[in-house]
Amino acid sequence: MLAPFLIALAENGRAAGAYGFSACLTVLAGAGAYMLSAGWRRRTDLRSALLVVLLWWAGAPVFAALPLWLGGLDYFDAYFEAVSALTTTGAWLSREAVYADAAGAIWRAELQWLGGLASMSIAAAIFIRPAFIGVDTLLPPFSRGDRDSDLRALRSAVAAFYRAYALITFVCFLLLLAAGAEVFDAAVMAMSAVASGGMIPHADGLSGYVSAVSGVLFAFILLSGANFILVARLFRGARRQMRDVETGVYVLMVLIVGVLLWLTSGAGDVDLAPAQIFNAASLLSTSGVLIGREPALTVALITAIIGGAAVSTAGGFKVLRWLVIMRRGREELRRLISPSAVFGVSRVADELGVWMHFLMFTMTLAALLLAATAAGHAFETAATAATAVLSNTGPLLALAEGGAEDYAIFDGPLRALFIIGMILGRLEAVVALALVNRAFWRS
Repeated sequence: MLAPFLIALAENGRAAGAYGFSACLTVLAGAGAYMLSAGWRRRTDLRSALLVVLLWWAGAPVFAALPLWLGGLDYFDAYFEAVSALTTTGAWLSREAVYADAAGAIWRAELQWLGGLASMSIAAAIFIRPAFIGVDTLLPPFSRGDRDSDLRALRSAVAAFYRAYALITFVCFLLLLAAGAEVFDAAVMAMSAVASGGMIPHADGLSGYVSAVSGVLFAFILLSGANFILVARLFRGARRQMRDVETGVYVLMVLIVGVLLWLTSGAGDVDLAPAQIFNAASLLSTSGVLIGREPALTVALITAIIGGAAVSTAGGFKVLRWLVIMRRGREELRRLISPSAVFGVSRVADELGVWMHFLMFTMTLAALLLAATAAGHAFETAATAATAVLSNTGPLLALAEGGAEDYAIFDGPLRALFIIGMILGRLEAVVALALVNRAFWRS
């Protein structure tokens, strides 16, 4: 909270008090928790790791919301904004209020940046294993340890990723400055772009900047959806075992979806194609920033659901899981065509975790959609909001009929469900199921 405190102090001394008090309260709470836990037997099994993950996504916004609450928001609204920022969703209650003061915008961008780092670290340390993802993937550039060492692996993941993550953010900031963006705008967009958060301070969106700004953002938005293990390995100079099928498919998907968006939004003019490729990268990385002609809503929603790489700041179902499902589908079709043939060892090691996530994802999406329609919202608005929340692509709401950008159109109980949806969008299905399974916590 130091940066927004200093910015608020320069702009308005009274607003700085909210960040100063919140910082002191947060430090005291953290120190108290540390002292209370001193001497406890530290268990680092899967249950402990899942508890830490849950505390991060649901508990950290309790303190992140404090300066927004002291700044004048109702605490529930402040908590909604904090969850939206930390999960990199960008589902703001009021876009004008987000950018009304520089301190508030910087604070939300910082939360998105931290949320992006947490998403990658949690995925690489805990969830990207054959038991959860179905196939072997790139080994992370750190040791995940042996059994009962999940928390140490999580700490190692943060240590392995944050330097490269911070350097990429700084490079993005410098390039945005060189492209013509103001210092404040460049700082907000840099932190948000690498975290797939979709924050654009200008009232007219990206159209309010010169085209070079869009070009810079495209590169880093595309990078935000790629496998960060590749980036971390390159940063460490480890160029061996760099082949990653998931990232290759992700880049290919950007091109395919870009052409599809171009065809569905009025093909014929080649000059419109670059904007739609930008939109494809933005939707697959779940940033949600759009330029040029608005893409077809159905294509945009499906693209956001697909998501980016498993170890990335992107939300959605993730490309790697779709690859597992498609491989399984191909194997089953081959067996139907030639039931007596021998095809060798299956390339899908254990897809149970993938199907669990698929079921939880679709059921949660259906529940959010039904809740929004039951609250009286049009089906198009309800479907867009449900997809945007669960895939952590908040700006998608602007594509719904009426073009509403603010989530204030939804009442309190529905926003509470959206909070759960945003958090579930960042959790693995196994976590959601474990939370309601008493035997898991007792065994």
